[in-house]
Amino acid sequence: MSGRRIVLRQADYTVLHGLVKSWKQTDRMRLPHVARLSTELQSALVVDENSIPHDAITMYSRVRYRHLDRREAAAATETAVIVFPAQASQAPENVSILSPLGMALIGERVGTEIEYEAPGGTYRIAIESVEHAVTGRSETREQ
Repeated sequence: MSGRRIVLRQADYTVLHGLVKSWKQTDRMRLPHVARLSTELQSALVVDENSIPHDAITMYSRVRYRHLDRREAAAATETAVIVFPAQASQAPENVSILSPLGMALIGERVGTEIEYEAPGGTYRIAIESVEHAVTGRSETREQ
């Protein structure tokens, strides 16, 4: 997640807030991506379904992003669909919201460059496009 305020649908905020609240009783809060999500939720802009910005990443959004730290052409872009954990294994592009990448992407917007920590190290990515599953609307930022 970037330094700016993230935007979340009310339904997404409610689920994520409940997860973070339950994790406060466990060691999970020590994980950098979980602690970061907790901090971001405190200042999140929560909106109803019809008010979500067209370029904001929500649950079930299909996100195309580019790795900024990779130089090889094969790593130019990747696609992820942000899902809840039970759905993560249902398709190769599915990424659990509870993963470092999922938590880093949620609430961000097209054109944002973000840095996140994962078990393999620290990664920097640029968000290139987002498509919302429900509406089919998409937003692309040409680089």
